[in-house]
Amino acid sequence: MKRSTKISAEMHKLLIEKRMDGFSVVEARDASLNIEKGTQNLDEARKKIYRQIWQYQQKGWLRSEGEGRNKKYFQTEQFRDLQVAPRKKATRTASIKECATDYSVLFRESNEYKGELEIVLGEIEEYQSLRSRFPELECKLTPLLQQAKERSAHLLGKVNGLTNVLKTLSEDCQPC
Repeated sequence: MKRSTKISAEMHKLLIEKRMDGFSVVEARDASLNIEKGTQNLDEARKKIYRQIWQYQQKGWLRSEGEGRNKKYFQTEQFRDLQVAPRKKATRTASIKECATDYSVLFRESNEYKGELEIVLGEIEEYQSLRSRFPELECKLTPLLQQAKERSAHLLGKVNGLTNVLKTLSEDCQPC
């Protein structure tokens, strides 16, 4: 008895169950998104499908006709002769998931502080511009400029601190 070849569950659904043949990467991506409700990022889903199609082409299971966006993929006789079974999805360890979700708030905070810092730097730039254009307002603009500089230093410290922590976490995602 011939052993069945394991292929990804997603490609099994597309090529075997849905009998897709003569399809483009975008058509396969859209069909995949209709089946799998998990990934809704179109670009990431397209890349994932393309990588699998490319692998199947390398194995001689799919052939292509056309170029660029008009490229269509067809099942080969070699693929049709295979006995295929869907590969079970590997379950990731919980610690990796916990690590990624626990610290996502730090990433959001870092982005928030970066945005605030950009605003304050624009404010500083404007105060300096106003001071040079209207020297008579210098006594009113100087305290505002000083406050903005202090806020920017404070925000830069927060951004640097969070950036360093996130960098450390990405290098080694283990709890203390």
